[in-house]
Amino acid sequence: MATFTTFSEASLSRYLVMFGRGDLAHFEPIEGGIENSNYRVLLSRDDQDDDYILTIIEHLGFAEVPFFNKVMAHLYHQGLPVAAPIATLDGMTSTIFCGKPAFLFPKLDGSHLERVSESQCREIGHFMARSHQAWAGLTTERDNPYHPGWMRETLEQVSDRLTEGDRQLLRALIREYEDILADDLPRGIIHGDLFKDNALFRETGTLSGVIDFYHACNDLLIQDIAIAINDWCVNETDLSENLREALLTGYQEVRALTVREHQLLAPMQRVSAARFALTRLLSGDPPLKDPTAMLRLARSLA
Repeated sequence: MATFTTFSEASLSRYLVMFGRGDLAHFEPIEGGIENSNYRVLLSRDDQDDDYILTIIEHLGFAEVPFFNKVMAHLYHQGLPVAAPIATLDGMTSTIFCGKPAFLFPKLDGSHLERVSESQCREIGHFMARSHQAWAGLTTERDNPYHPGWMRETLEQVSDRLTEGDRQLLRALIREYEDILADDLPRGIIHGDLFKDNALFRETGTLSGVIDFYHACNDLLIQDIAIAINDWCVNETDLSENLREALLTGYQEVRALTVREHQLLAPMQRVSAARFALTRLLSGDPPLKDPTAMLRLARSLA
């Protein structure tokens, strides 16, 4: 999370009036991340202070916002640990602030993990499968913006910052992605970015919430699993088979993978590592997040 958009206290106070949740007592930026602007907001009403998160969407258009609204609200109403956007007094959950799409959420308990256990990986797998099942009943669609064509175009843009070996590796993985997409695999809505910094855990070690659904889209379900494994189950640069097995066990407690999904999961991990290497390279020069770890992972998995 980051803060690319700034504003005055007065303008934030005027914006928050439409929610009827109290008066602005305090706000502060939440640092980190590379995409949207996020602020912690404290509202006071009847001598009680309540915490909220304001998210200002930086890189998505107004036409895309209803999809994310539905995705988050649907999981919330299905009883999963996510924050649903708060409605204004006239019933609107998608709002405009500083000329950009914005959401106000209740702040979830818990904190991000630096190191994870097998039980926590199992919880993430369980959550992911439950979300895939819940979204199966949601009739809304968004194509994955990080398709092979996007990967190929991005590789051309950043090729001068890569070695010839890395360029060859990424070209091969783009072709592999096209082959995987041509297979008959289960599809649906996926989170698309379920890294450790998008999950919150209580001090007891149990999952308290999942956040940041702005990469959600329709794609292969194993894409979601591969993305999560590449972050949750990697120690330094080495993939932990114990953590990977724990995540898959948690997932399959809810939804069993098909034989073909099992066969293509490792190739999809390679493709997903390549995709995140490219998104990080595209974030700037120097990049806002280091792409080398994902390049090393893609190479080791290949």
